[in-house]
Amino acid sequence: MANKKHTVLLFIMFILFAIILNNIDGIYHQIVMVAYVILFVSYGIQLTREVINGKEVLPAFNFKDIPRGIMAIAILFVYGCFQALLFFVIASVFDFPSFEVEEFILKFPETIHLIYTHSPVDSVLFFALSLIVLYVVGFFMEIALAHLADGGRFLDSFNLKLLKIYVDKIGWVTYIKDYTAVLLLLLVFTMFDFVAVITAFMSTLSVMLILIVEFSSIGFIFRKTKI
Repeated sequence: MANKKHTVLLFIMFILFAIILNNIDGIYHQIVMVAYVILFVSYGIQLTREVINGKEVLPAFNFKDIPRGIMAIAILFVYGCFQALLFFVIASVFDFPSFEVEEFILKFPETIHLIYTHSPVDSVLFFALSLIVLYVVGFFMEIALAHLADGGRFLDSFNLKLLKIYVDKIGWVTYIKDYTAVLLLLLVFTMFDFVAVITAFMSTLSVMLILIVEFSSIGFIFRKTKI
């Protein structure tokens, strides 16, 4: 809230995109969605860089950050594909369907049914291994995004040795605590989308908070590598 003007403009932008996406379909919907994702991630990377450099306000959007935003999308895609592959392997081994982790909570009755139709041991192992994969992949992906935002090379975002060096500088215990806190906050904000009070407002608020908290948090965390 340090710059209320930018906060309001950001919220209005999300509202406008939500209205447009809800009123078009087909190829036009896909085009607008691509533009939305590019602008969303590009602004996030810009915000991360600003925080790393010591600023703590929402910046005005800079179109020059779009190329780096596209690179960030590629990073998210690669890590996401690797995560999805591991999820598929785990699901196949324990005969569970493919899933999105947040669905475990948001579709709790279906989760209970899955547990009921599988052995307790298989259910525990499936959920435990899936959560570990989610946690570990995201653990390094967030550092990779911060590295890119800080001006790092794209290919180095997949260099686990370099990412480990960053975590060493931050401190493993410190990073685990901070990263876990961010994950829990994002989970809470995701649930805002399902609050049955002014759905459009809550959905927009959810997306906006996810953007601000995730990208600013990794900036605050990565800033510790500069000390």
